[in-house]
Amino acid sequence: MAEEKKVVVIASDGSDHAKLALQKFATEFYKPGNFAVVVYCATYTEISYGSVALIPGDPALVQRIVESEEVKCTEMVKKLSKDLVDLKIEGEVVRVNGEPGQAILEKAKDLKAIYIVVGSRGLGKIRRTIMGSVSDYLVHHAHIPVVVCKSEHHHHHGNDKHS
Repeated sequence: MAEEKKVVVIASDGSDHAKLALQKFATEFYKPGNFAVVVYCATYTEISYGSVALIPGDPALVQRIVESEEVKCTEMVKKLSKDLVDLKIEGEVVRVNGEPGQAILEKAKDLKAIYIVVGSRGLGKIRRTIMGSVSDYLVHHAHIPVVVCKSEHHHHHGNDKHS
């Protein structure tokens, strides 16, 4: 029987924080036998579903906006796929829709992932309380370990020199 690959889910929204998480996975966590599944949760930047309903009488405009966002999503999936190749990680990119935290967890369960890697935006406590954060959601609701990768400038060391 062929050896089962160990699936690791890497959550991505295409942001720099998500890219950092993928790079950290590549350099610090990736092991031969891992199969990385980058779960890309599209965030439509031009529209929110609430505002679409408010655009009066121009379904063509709504259609053009949605198509424009779809093009961006397709480009991001291609870019993430190229990142996997560039980082020499065996894996694939899967796109999900819906609430990011829930969608990522459902995909992780479906894939029987062994853990999830996610970037952190470093939102302040108040913003995080109001907006929520995907990394917080995953940490509190996941059935498997979650590795939250923070960028270096989130850590404040006393010996930092600002030149």
